[in-house]
Amino acid sequence: MDERQVERVNEAAQKFAEAVRESYQTVADRATSAQQLNAEMAQNFFNSVVNNLRAQAESNREMTQELQGQQERQREATQALTQESVGAYMDFVNSMFSYYQGTVEQAGRQAQESQRKAQQ
Repeated sequence: MDERQVERVNEAAQKFAEAVRESYQTVADRATSAQQLNAEMAQNFFNSVVNNLRAQAESNREMTQELQGQQERQREATQALTQESVGAYMDFVNSMFSYYQGTVEQAGRQAQESQRKAQQ
């Protein structure tokens, strides 16, 4: 091989090495780009999950407060109903007692009236 051939072989080898280096560089750049894209997608996914969990927690908190309010209103309504029922029952018992007391008093007056008439 003469010098010219050696030079052409060296140039070809250099071009080949440069082409291989560029192709490896391209592959490395693509791999880095893909890795970065995957990292961004993973971060977006987890951010989305965290945001959804926060929204659900807030919704659950609001629902719990609403249920507490409803329970309070139910308790108040039950208390009012119970008070009204007890009041109505007490009025009924008092009316029965008053009727009985009135009947006893009337019987006592009639007995006194009968006794007075008998004495006359």
